[in-house]
Formats: sequence, C-alpha cells, structure tokens
Amino acid sequence: MKVFLILLFISQSLIAKEVSKEFYQKKIPGFNRIEKVTISDPISENPINTELLALYSNEELLGYVRELSTTTGCNSACLPLNYTTFYNAKGEFVGLASREGLTKKNHAPMTDEDYQRLEMIVLLAPEKFSQVKHPKEMTDAISGETLKEYKEIVVPEAAYSTLRVHLYNQQTMAEIKKLKTAQ
Repeated sequence: MKVFLILLFISQSLIAKEVSKEFYQKKIPGFNRIEKVTISDPISENPINTELLALYSNEELLGYVRELSTTTGCNSACLPLNYTTFYNAKGEFVGLASREGLTKKNHAPMTDEDYQRLEMIVLLAPEKFSQVKHPKEMTDAISGETLKEYKEIVVPEAAYSTLRVHLYNQQTMAEIKKLKTAQ
C-alpha cells in the first residue's frame, strides 16, 4: 500500500509538471529546461511567493515565470488571486494568465476584455499606484465603488486586484533586474 501511495504521488507530480509546462509554453514557447530561483516576497503577509522560474532552451534564457497566490490585501471577503506572470529574457512583462480565473467585486469573473485591460495597466505601471498605502484607499468605504481618481487606471470593479497584480509585477521586475545585475 505504501508503494502504491508513493507511486500515485510521483505520477500526480509528473502530471502537474507537464500541465504547467504546457501552460507556460503558451506565453514562452520553446523552452526545454526550468531553473528555480529563490526571491523575496515583501508584499504578502505570509511570504509564499518566493520562487521565480527561469526558462531556457538549452543554455539560452528565454524568459521568466512567477506563480503567484495572494490576497488582494483588503482583508475582507475577496477571493484569493492565483495567477502566473510571464517575462521575456530582458525581464520585461509579457503577460499574465490564471488557471482558476481572477475575479472582480462580488466574485464576478474577469472577462477577456478585463484581462486585456489588466495587462495594459501592468505594462503602463501608473504612477498613481505609488501613492496608495492600502487598497481600500481606492474605493468608497460605503458603496465599495472605485474612486473617480482611480477609475481610469484599474479594471472596472477590480481595483484591489489591479493594484495587487501591479505591485507584484513591479517587485518581480526588480528581482529579475537584481538577478541580471549579479550575473
């Protein structure tokens, strides 16, 4: 029985790795090797997002992947954010994806248009986000509506999620820059 459980665990791990490889290939095609790098996670209360994956084709670096599992930072009933960010070999953001799907206010799923807008916001890196000390500063305390000054720089009904994705993107790019400088 023990041997069976061990074999089951190993087979499930191999299946999960193959699924991740296919998932990553959609944004960074052609890699045949993954190297794990430990990085910091100063954003989450419980830093669990401490792994950056470097994807290679033989010895050529093709890009980076970071799997993220976090909260929106609002400390309320928001669902967790589980998503993956992708970067080219220079460390520039190239996209994001979520296996489970990201959500907005009242747990409404993000649409394809929402994901496109989120990626554009992440690319633009609005300076206004640097003024936000807590996600709730971006919304009305009673209605939960996004404040007027933030509406243009967030996904509608997803201000907290937009901010958190932005923060992790900025932090990931800084970590990649540190890695590249150290090489």
